[in-house]
Amino acid sequence: MDKPAAACLSSRIAYGVSITPARLARVERAEAAARRLLAARHVHNVRVRDLGTTARLEVDAHLVDDARDDPALHAAIRAAGFDGAEVAVEPFRSGAMNELLADPERWRRS
Repeated sequence: MDKPAAACLSSRIAYGVSITPARLARVERAEAAARRLLAARHVHNVRVRDLGTTARLEVDAHLVDDARDDPALHAAIRAAGFDGAEVAVEPFRSGAMNELLADPERWRRS
């Protein structure tokens, strides 16, 4: 079976944001809800990034437009613990959290 890599949930939390059991649980719930809602659309990669006051959903490039326009998906992420948060949708990129660093190239793997 071709399964996506399962990185540690703490890698979904932005640098400088406290990693707590509650934050990890809401990321896990949000990803499970997103995966469930997108399953019929043949999703491969789903990541919910906790940016503090914003959640960023990253999905396969072919699903970005559908995910941006899906109110049920946004509602499910908010219900998972991101209530009141803006939900941004972007294409999945490995290492995306490093782009938020002041010097992202320093942390890029060769």
